[in-house]
Amino acid sequence: MTAHSSIGDWISASYEREVPFLQQIPRESADFFLLNSQIREYEAGDVIITGDREGESFCVLQSGRAQICGQMMANGRCNSLGWLEAGACFGEMSILCNEKTSNTVVALEDCTVLHLSRDSFIKFLEKNPSIMVCLYKIAADRLRAKNQALDEFESLSLLASAKVLPFIDFAQTLEKSRVTGTVLFECNGETGFIAFKEGRICCAKSGRLAGPDALELMLSWSDNTLFKLDTHLMPDTINISQQSDTTSLILDALRNIDEKQSQQKN
Repeated sequence: MTAHSSIGDWISASYEREVPFLQQIPRESADFFLLNSQIREYEAGDVIITGDREGESFCVLQSGRAQICGQMMANGRCNSLGWLEAGACFGEMSILCNEKTSNTVVALEDCTVLHLSRDSFIKFLEKNPSIMVCLYKIAADRLRAKNQALDEFESLSLLASAKVLPFIDFAQTLEKSRVTGTVLFECNGETGFIAFKEGRICCAKSGRLAGPDALELMLSWSDNTLFKLDTHLMPDTINISQQSDTTSLILDALRNIDEKQSQQKN
């Protein structure tokens, strides 16, 4: 990012959401950040920022991945609001708004994080006011993504028909949004469910069948199948490995169904 003299120039400056924060700002600004920040290491599961506390630092995730968590449950689980990839920044809103942090950020894997203290971050912005525009664009992207996810969740909560929406398309939306919840199935009096954890199938059950067998059964049902997502319902057990992505798992199951049907015809 080159130097600009007016707000209009700052707004029109190039911005790419996938590019690391420190590569989006002028070189001298990045150097100031690196010289004045502290490097901290976190293991998977460690809390990087705790929600509902005074914001102490502005952070840049140098390596690893982290999860933005909403309300923390008594059992340690939380509502997942998003994911942070290496290069992403976070923690700025509580400082800019002079309010407590809204969410908890947890390391999904081993992470290296740069922490710039509250006072140093304010000095950083005073010397580099154009960075505010970059931060606003980042915040706008996150708000846009949150609104889109909310819209998708609202539509997915409706009762869907396999005649209108093939389940594989429905499942791909869950995978893309990394949804955790259970899809309830009903077809001609038969029922079952397929559960998703962070967008990947983790459990299936229908009648006496469970796991991959139950998954194949429900995928073999006719277009009369109705299904509905319940994000507040999750089974206690996992009977399907999450090593395969959702799309591959469903395609493999559909191939098995086709092979079995071909064998029966022969």
